[in-house]
Amino acid sequence: MVTMETSKYQTTFNFIKLVTGQAVSVFGTSLLRFALSLYVLDITGRSDIYATLFAVSSLPILLSPIGGALADRFNRKSIMVALDLANGLFSLLLLAAFLLNQSALVIIAIAMILFGFVGAMDTPVITAIIPSIASGDKLESANGILQGVQSLSGIVAPVLGGLLYAMIGMENILIITTAAFFLTALLETRILVPKNKSDYSGNIIRVLISDLKEGFHYTLQHSFIRKTMFISVGLNFALTPLFIVGVPYILRITMNLNTSLYGIGVGVIEFATILGALIVGLVSKKLKVSNFYLWILFISILLIPIIFACTPFMLQYGTLPSFLIFLLSGVPLSACLSIISIFAISKVQKITPTKNLGKVMSIIMATAQCAAPIGQILYGIGFEIFQTTVYVPITITLIATLLLSVISKLLYRNEVDI
Repeated sequence: MVTMETSKYQTTFNFIKLVTGQAVSVFGTSLLRFALSLYVLDITGRSDIYATLFAVSSLPILLSPIGGALADRFNRKSIMVALDLANGLFSLLLLAAFLLNQSALVIIAIAMILFGFVGAMDTPVITAIIPSIASGDKLESANGILQGVQSLSGIVAPVLGGLLYAMIGMENILIITTAAFFLTALLETRILVPKNKSDYSGNIIRVLISDLKEGFHYTLQHSFIRKTMFISVGLNFALTPLFIVGVPYILRITMNLNTSLYGIGVGVIEFATILGALIVGLVSKKLKVSNFYLWILFISILLIPIIFACTPFMLQYGTLPSFLIFLLSGVPLSACLSIISIFAISKVQKITPTKNLGKVMSIIMATAQCAAPIGQILYGIGFEIFQTTVYVPITITLIATLLLSVISKLLYRNEVDI
């Protein structure tokens, strides 16, 4: 007889296995992409090829809705295992190419794109699996833990990738990642995931196209999901580039920090993102659809001290006071952005039928992530134009965030808390 305690233990252990598998998968691919980029930089000596290759390997995210359609049509556990087997196979083939001295630039480019493609397919599958393992009031915490693990992997993988590349070389890195991917696939076969395979007839391509149309239709027709996707796009457009482009520029150029303080600043802000993901379960009861706009408003308020820290008036007193003001405001801002992102994802997961979950989540994520590069370009232009007055583009971000708060208030005024 299965008791409630036994069932809770099985669920927890099941989730631990899922988190472990995701950590290895995300960490492994991030490490490989970074190490391979360094290898390209070494053999070509050209930073433009290095940067372009790293950027191109991220383009497959646009194909993630296909992964969502597959996740809703076929067994999600089988797809999850197959994707890690694919990572292992690609890593093994790349290792063979290096051992045979066939590691040409085109081979590496193809490999990085393939790893990016697997990652794009994997994200919607995992997102669709989570509600079947951690449901109800545990969903926000589960999403937070997974996002925290993914964020930590994104931070640690480049550092460790650079160290391993220098210490043991590309071939040994590939040996390690190949073994890790195959072992992860083996672990994932032990995860208990409810079966969701749907029967179909006819050509699979046509079936998937039809499923994608259904997913887009459902996403755009459902009031709450459509509104949430719009707000997510706005936040990714206005705020995500602030951390990717703005933070390094402000700390290194505007505040003219030395390497040590710059590293501390970037590290603390990135840690705040992870902290927000990990504590979302503690604050989830205070987060409601009706007060969602207040959290965005709070983020806009936190931008005011950052603007002040970048003014000539503050900078005349030296870099340290501005740096401390920046951190005191930037840390809660980063944590809040992480919290509301996970909150929005969890709410959409709760109201979306299982048959559409993969498609809907992948469509929202792909759409939101496409907005960030546009924002990055505009931030780059803004900081170039206002080199001596960088508080101007940040003030524009403040205005945009305030506008998003007002729009959020109006959009969700008739929505019931889920």
